[in-house]
Amino acid sequence: MKRLRTPAVFLALGAVLVLLGLAVRAAYSPVRFTGFLLVCAGLASALWAGLALWSRRSAWGRWAKRAFLLLLAAGTVLFAALEVWVVSWAKTDSQTPVSAVVVLGAGVNGATPSLSLTTRLEAALDYLAGRPDIPVVVTGARGPGEDITEARCMADWLIAHGVDPGRILLEEQARDTAENMAFSREMLAQAGVDPDAKVALVTSDYHLCRAAGLWGRESAVPVAARMPGRFWPLTVNYYIREAFALAAELVF
Repeated sequence: MKRLRTPAVFLALGAVLVLLGLAVRAAYSPVRFTGFLLVCAGLASALWAGLALWSRRSAWGRWAKRAFLLLLAAGTVLFAALEVWVVSWAKTDSQTPVSAVVVLGAGVNGATPSLSLTTRLEAALDYLAGRPDIPVVVTGARGPGEDITEARCMADWLIAHGVDPGRILLEEQARDTAENMAFSREMLAQAGVDPDAKVALVTSDYHLCRAAGLWGRESAVPVAARMPGRFWPLTVNYYIREAFALAAELVF
């Protein structure tokens, strides 16, 4: 009975984690990625329980258990390295001169900017305050539940807060970060901005590392938009998710 205790504990832990992950995904969609990770952790715990039982009966089981541990350790190290990279870009560089500003879109509730988009707009407004002569690209198409494009929502907000509409360029076709970067670069080139010039990228702090990689790290200047402190669970969720998104970007 004692020999079965440890696998049974991990199996029970796995069941709890899976149920908790499913509950998190169902209860609050913005943190559904955390729910997905909890489900994965639960399945990994159950797998460990099975390997622990197998290793008691077979040499193959012992090798499988060691391989699982090695993969888990390698994954943990890789995740930590990617997370450090993400955090290293989560800052605002106010000193480097730039030739243009690109503000990346986020969700729009009807015609009203979401919390995430509002933080990006506020960061953009602060950054633009001392730079009255450079063009601003607002980029983002219309998504589900949105009455207008993200670009139009951002332009309207910036104009309402005193930004000259003549300096705002609307890019209304991009549906993901890669398209945000590619289409904004094309629009700036058409406006006469050197493709290799320094450009400020305004987006959420956790998103800057991946955005800069897609733009070109040599010419990307980070401008970080941060969630209010009381939304720290969302921020943690997004930072964790971004490490996995960055890994996928590097691979594919």
